[in-house]
Amino acid sequence: MFHLAQTVWPRFGGDRANRSLLDIAGPHAPPTWQKISLSACHAVRSADRATSGVIVMADETLRVYHSGMLSAVTFDGTILWQLDLTGLIPENWRCFYSLPTALHTGETLLVLPDALLIVDRLGGIYRKEDRLAPDGSGNAPDVINAPDDSGYSPNLTYSGLPLLSAICGEVYLLKKHLWHEIGVYGYDIVTPAVYPDNSLAIAGYAGTGFCRVNLDGKRQWTTQVKKADKLPTLNHEHIAAIGSDDGYSAFFRSDGEQIGEYNHAAKFAVYNDGGWIALSKQRLARLTTDGREVWGCEICPGENLSFVEQPIVDRDGFIFVRQKEGFLCCDAHGHTAFEVKLPALPQGLMSILAPRTMAYVLENELFIGYS
Repeated sequence: MFHLAQTVWPRFGGDRANRSLLDIAGPHAPPTWQKISLSACHAVRSADRATSGVIVMADETLRVYHSGMLSAVTFDGTILWQLDLTGLIPENWRCFYSLPTALHTGETLLVLPDALLIVDRLGGIYRKEDRLAPDGSGNAPDVINAPDDSGYSPNLTYSGLPLLSAICGEVYLLKKHLWHEIGVYGYDIVTPAVYPDNSLAIAGYAGTGFCRVNLDGKRQWTTQVKKADKLPTLNHEHIAAIGSDDGYSAFFRSDGEQIGEYNHAAKFAVYNDGGWIALSKQRLARLTTDGREVWGCEICPGENLSFVEQPIVDRDGFIFVRQKEGFLCCDAHGHTAFEVKLPALPQGLMSILAPRTMAYVLENELFIGYS
């Protein structure tokens, strides 16, 4: 069984429900930056299509994924080890690396095109769960379809089983070293959110539509959101928010009843009051639980912003998003607290790692900011 590390930021999405809501305060003023070269131990390859990011481990060290390299780094900038993953798979498949997930044992979980990889706390490959599934006949297993290529951190059920979604629509569960298919829901299925009973909120794009599914494949309910392609997010009342390629978002109670719509296709973070922060192509907004806009402002997030990249909300209601020229921090009323202006759009998603501390990756360097 695998269990999520109980840290500030163990995976992108923050927790199993993809809430992207912190229980600490992030920076509220322009940070002072520390720059750490990620090529200190090995020659880091030029950036590939995979996204970079930073998570926090149980021992309060960091794991940085960038350009095919997983690095263990301390908060003071010491690189403990680096593991080059690029040799494990062919170059034309490297866009399928995921961002990492921190386990309570100190191990790191990553999805590769052909396997789930578990890296131990010293940088060794502890386990490699190949992309195999039972073939139903008792004979040799079959190779399952390639995983979701959005780059998001892998998720876990509350019972400790890893989840894998696939570009051809399947969602799998890892049990006893084999991937068991839960069902097929369309294509390009992004990381599901997990309800407390271990059922899944699945964005079934061009297939089932947005739905809630038990681990045995039985659907609790489906919706009319047939082009759900954004990351599903659940608040603490288990209300789901989902963005659609049809140009809108919708909100559903845990029984599948729709309670509202928002006229932008958005990615969400849960706000402190149970409502939402919505990030769409050119707009950042705070919404009520049923999707009514409290405030909104125009932003320019940049052309290569990932379609699953969420805002982050801190304990005090401050909001952090990536934009074309760097990063933006807004207060609870949508007013700009500070901006981080960069010469190029960072390859990495932003993380909040500790009180008043944020980080991102740019040009083979890790930046840690303190305020």
